[in-house]
Amino acid sequence: MTGILIVAEVDAGELRPEFWELVTVARAMSATLSGGISIAVIGAKVDAAARQTAGIGEVHVIEDDRLADPWPEAHAAALIQLSGELAPQMVIAPRTILGAEMAARLAVRCRWQLVQDVTQIEATADGGLQGVRPVSGGAVAATIRAGAGPWVVVPRPRAFAPAEAGTGAESIAPLRHSFAPPALATACETPKRIAVEGISIDRAKTVIAGGGGLCGPEPFTLLREIADLVGGAVGASRVAVDSGWVQSALQVGLTGKTIAPDLYIAVGISGAIQHLIGCSSSQVIVAVNNDASAPIFGVANYGVVGDWKEVMPAFRDALAGRTA
Repeated sequence: MTGILIVAEVDAGELRPEFWELVTVARAMSATLSGGISIAVIGAKVDAAARQTAGIGEVHVIEDDRLADPWPEAHAAALIQLSGELAPQMVIAPRTILGAEMAARLAVRCRWQLVQDVTQIEATADGGLQGVRPVSGGAVAATIRAGAGPWVVVPRPRAFAPAEAGTGAESIAPLRHSFAPPALATACETPKRIAVEGISIDRAKTVIAGGGGLCGPEPFTLLREIADLVGGAVGASRVAVDSGWVQSALQVGLTGKTIAPDLYIAVGISGAIQHLIGCSSSQVIVAVNNDASAPIFGVANYGVVGDWKEVMPAFRDALAGRTA
């Protein structure tokens, strides 16, 4: 029996960085679960990614051309098959679009308990699990409990410090499993990748996001200038995306991406609960808004009540002066 099985998501042949956060969780939980740590690498052309995971635990690979794209049903079928063979006590998956789909399908199909979006997780004296997850846009921390396993755990992104990435151990050959899924009810078209200028918002340590208060696409050029000065990324609220000012890949919130940068600067964003769900785990939130009663100020660590047209250019100029 495997103790903990970590899902190592592979995107276009590259190991997603969330994997190292999952390693931190697995190592902490391995102290109370027997069976050690194993890695599930699922995809197509995954040799390089599999080598990166070597040395953490036993590596299990399911490689198939049908797994080249983020096809939820096929990837879930592969994970369900591998979990049936290894019988883990705990499966830890990343909270990505594909990872969340795989985790939910695995939990339903195997009737295992799903513990998701947690920022803390620990074993209980009665053999169960206890976790903490933010609710109401991070305004409240809810304690959740699960009985005896198996469990499927989906940690909140950036809630756990990433383990240090090793160089991999090429001498340790992964264990390869054939992919024998049941008849798949869906099909997956070749995904269209959207080119995003600069750093992706889900990997940036600093995000400067704009909302409806910017009143158009032009101000995002200013936000880009500031992001470039600090090595950060530009984000946006749903209003900005729905208005066509920026592309959907920049959206932060319930229907966008959940991020947890070190610094999140919200410019002209009112702070609706749907948006806060996507950014409330940021280490520091700075709000710039001319409405002193905007909900964003209720969660911000620092706030500036003022016109962004005055505040942000001055901020850019100050940053440019320091980097000159």
